[in-house]
Order: sequence, then C-alpha cells, then structure tokens
Amino acid sequence: MGRHDMLLARMPEELVDDARNVVDLLVGDLRDFSEVGQIEIQRFLWILLPVTWGMPSQEWPRVAEASAQLLELASRPTLAGLARSPETAEVFGAYARSREEGIEAANAAIERTGTNPPDTELLTWRRSVSSAEASAYDELQRVLETAIIAGEYEPGRPGWRRKQQALTERWLTTPSRYFHNERPLDVIHKDRRETWIDAGPQIRGRVLGLVEPLIHRPVTVPSAEPEPLVWLLARIGDGVRLTQRGYLPPEIAREADELFGWKPAPGRVTRELDLPQLRDLHVLVRHHKLVAKRQGMLRLSARGRAALEEPVKLWELAARAWLGDSPYDQAVNEVAAAMLLTKPTYWVQMAAAAHEMVSPMFRTPEGEPVHWRLTQAAIWIWLRRGAMFGFVTYDPEGWGGELDEDVTEDEICPDCGGTVQSGSEADDADGADACDADDRDHAGAGDAGGFEVTARPVGAGDAAEIAAGRLPLVVAAYKGVHLLSDTGRSAAVTALRLRANDPHD
Repeated sequence: MGRHDMLLARMPEELVDDARNVVDLLVGDLRDFSEVGQIEIQRFLWILLPVTWGMPSQEWPRVAEASAQLLELASRPTLAGLARSPETAEVFGAYARSREEGIEAANAAIERTGTNPPDTELLTWRRSVSSAEASAYDELQRVLETAIIAGEYEPGRPGWRRKQQALTERWLTTPSRYFHNERPLDVIHKDRRETWIDAGPQIRGRVLGLVEPLIHRPVTVPSAEPEPLVWLLARIGDGVRLTQRGYLPPEIAREADELFGWKPAPGRVTRELDLPQLRDLHVLVRHHKLVAKRQGMLRLSARGRAALEEPVKLWELAARAWLGDSPYDQAVNEVAAAMLLTKPTYWVQMAAAAHEMVSPMFRTPEGEPVHWRLTQAAIWIWLRRGAMFGFVTYDPEGWGGELDEDVTEDEICPDCGGTVQSGSEADDADGADACDADDRDHAGAGDAGGFEVTARPVGAGDAAEIAAGRLPLVVAAYKGVHLLSDTGRSAAVTALRLRANDPHD
C-alpha cells in the first residue's frame, strides 16, 4: 500500500485519477503533505499544470479541485483555499488566452504573495541557475513563507519589501545546516565562480583559474578615488545642457583636458569627441545609470548621488565598468585582466589570447564568427580606460626584443590551439573598416573609440603617449609591455570577483 492510499480512498471517484497524479507530482511515497509549502502549490497550479501537463484548459479547474480536496484531507486548509482562490482562476483564464499571458499572470500572482526572494545589495538572482542556487532559492521561499505566516511581514502593507529584503540578507549571510554550515551566499558565489571559469574553451578556464584564488581574498579599497569619474559626476551635478547631438558641452571637454591632459598632440579640444577618454566616461555614466537625461539636460540620478557618497560602491562601479559595457567586451577584458595579474604582458599577446578564448563563445547578429578587429578594439578601450583611471601603466623597455612580422601563433598565445591572425593581417583588416566616430554607437563592442592603424617603430617620445592611451596600440607592437599599478591590481581583482559572483550584472 502506498503512503497516501488512504487519502486517495476518501476522494470522490471522478477525482481519483487526478488526485493520484497530484500525489505523484507533489509528494510521491517519500514525503508527507505536511512538508508541502505554499510556493510548491503555486508553482504546480500556476505554472506546471497549464504548461507541462498537456491537457485542455477546461480540465484545469478539475485538477485544482482535486488538489484542494487532497489538501483538506491532509489538514492543509490554507493551501486548499489557494487551489480554489480567485487568483488561480485568473491565472487559468490568462493561460487559456495565451501561454505568454498566462506566464505573466502567474509571475505577477506569485510576486503578490511575497514569497519570491527579492534581489538585494548582496545578490541578484539569476534566471538561469545552477543546482546550488536553485536549492537556495527554493529554501529561501520556504523561509519567507514561514515569516509571512508568523506575521514578520505582510505583503502589501507599507514597508513590507524592506522587511523582506532584510530577512533575505540575514538568511543569505547566516551559516545554514541546509548548506553544511556554510553561508548560502558563499555557496551561491562559489558555484557561480565555478560556472564562470568552466564556460568557454579549456584554455580560458586555465587562465582564469590561475587568478581564481585571488578573488577570495579581501581587497582593500584604495584611498584614492577614481578621479576622472568623481570629477565628471560632480561637474554634472544638478545639470549641464547637452549639445544638440547629445554630447557634453565644449567647456567640459576643455576642463577635462586641462585637468587630465588627454588632448592628442597636435590639436586643440573643442568638443567631447576630441577626447576619447571623456567619451568613455560619458558612456560609462550613462550605461550605469549614474545620470539621467531630460529635455536636453544631463543630471545626476539618485544612483549617481549615492555613488558619490559611498566610496566603496563607487570603487566597485569603476572597477566593473573598466571591463567594458557589452558582454563581448567584458568577456575579452576579463581574460586580459587575468593575464596582467599574472605578469606584465605585451598587448598583442593579450588580444590574441583573448580572441582565441572568447570569440568561439559569441556570434555576430548575422551569425558570423567575431572578427579579430572587435577584440583589438575591446582591448584598446580597456587599456585606455585603465590608463585614465591609473590602473594600467606602460613600460617601454619591458619587452625583451622585437616581434617578427611572421611570428608564430604559439609565441603570441601558447596553448591557444587555434588560428589567430598575425598583427599585420589584423592591421590591414582594421584599415579597411574605418568609420566616423560621430555616426556610430560608441557603446558597441566594435567601437574602437578612435582606434587607428599605424605600424611604425616606437619613437623616443611615444612612451608617454602610449601610456596615456593616446596612440594606437599597434604603435607599441615592437616594444614595451602594459602592467597593472598597485591600484590596478586591486581594481582587476575587484572586477573579476564581481564578474565571477554575478557575471550577468
């Protein structure tokens, strides 16, 4: 005899088959109905039944009634009421119209119950999750359900979301027997780091694995703020009027050049586009919603004002933003950051290795392989941003010798095991694809932000220009390496830790 046969024997004959299916799905022979939580009934009635059971919509209410009677017989009247509730009827009606409308109605109904774990400052839940994160999410749903029953908060009442978030953060940071006395937050982050390292080709995993121990260690936030970012946020303040085309006004461009010496020589600064670093900053503050645009004015957002008042958050934002704005840029530059954390590195070596490790994971909108020039551009902008923040320096004497034009791939990227264009081939490809910076979206992965193609030996006055990010990278292709400053090492570790813990942020 099955564990729940006595309950099934008390069911009306016309509902027995449905009730048996419900028993098999919810509890089987291993659990009792006393262990079933509200979220499990919600998930079954509002998602699994309409989406996966493959029965006509007019039969859903019968299954819901069978569930309700089972739950009543099992002394779970509250859950039985949920099966008969107006919310369940509304969700069924939405699914009858379309699957998309039904899923939207189900998610909204679950959200109103207050049992969905919220995003917090500590953790943003991911849609595609590992088994560890899924287990944590389910367990936390049960914790929140218990808290509602105990009266710790009431969904819909003033302040309930704040209480829900506080309870969530407390649970995430408290060692749990459910996770062998580890903190759930640490378990989730560990699982995410493993997933992050294992994504893509094996060589990528080996490179990131070399620096993985570093991201466990506490990072001291440098006392020096990311000066250009702080300056621009303070300068925007209560508002500056943008140009007709949406750029920062000329006076801000001139001030930036006077403060930071970003002007390419020769030339004078008359607009934002004359300073690629300023353009980078503008894109950064817009992308991270630190500013808001309205009626031609750019003002600090609430998030921007908060960042100015919290040095740690501003530091983390600058470190994360350093990796770039698009998924491709971020994936390329996390490899570059890992390489510089191990030793000073020649830029072509970084670009070639990153291209070999990352490009197989992406395709263009047309379904084509990612071109080498996009990887070059991503590395260039990353180094330029790093120089702007003081994270990256340039040693003109760091390279022991010249790189031959016909250098083998193994000399550029040992163990990559694929085909990477040589520097001269890549340069030719870039030269054929020049485009006007005024007419392109600067935030895209393919935007080189002033990337030029010039092949010539490094001159005596070039080192400072390369270090400041003012000369094309290929000028440095014959001599010199980039390396991280002390602040840059902290920034790289911080950026990689944030990427590993939440790669989809």
